[in-house]
Amino acid sequence: MSKVFRTFTTRDLIIIAGLAGIGLAIKPLVSPLSKMITSPLMIPGGSFTGGLYMLWMVLAVLIVDKFGTGIVYGLLQALVIMVIGIRGNQGLLSLVSYTFPGLLVDLVYLAIPHPERIWGQMLLCALANMAGALIVAIFVFHHPLPFILIIEGMSMISGIIGGWISWAIYKTIKHYELVQ
Repeated sequence: MSKVFRTFTTRDLIIIAGLAGIGLAIKPLVSPLSKMITSPLMIPGGSFTGGLYMLWMVLAVLIVDKFGTGIVYGLLQALVIMVIGIRGNQGLLSLVSYTFPGLLVDLVYLAIPHPERIWGQMLLCALANMAGALIVAIFVFHHPLPFILIIEGMSMISGIIGGWISWAIYKTIKHYELVQ
């Protein structure tokens, strides 16, 4: 694991931590609204609004542009969630439900051409949200397959919206040369 961290500069780690912090800070603001809609339906709130959380991971991966960024991002968020105990804490399962989407984003980021384009960010954000929602739907809620398919559809739509927002933010950051 120390070899992974050696590839990151202090600047990279600050960007990852800052964006992970923004992603966590948004949860308590958005979560109550999404719970009003999703709780009566027994749907994980993250599948409905997860695109708003995952867009920050996608931004971190694009800005830092190094393999492992998504993993470090997810691991950092999982550890903070477990230590502080804020919403979204599934105990040790948080390590999987937050880190696996980061691994998936890292792998797909390497595989697709032009991930900085709108469709690339929509794909990355949708896949990350779908992966996190799938883990929670199976291991926390124990939903049956038909319900999981509905949840995954909601996660995909939320992720696409999050990817669109990520693209708009990334385009603005690049336009004003806030990051290299």
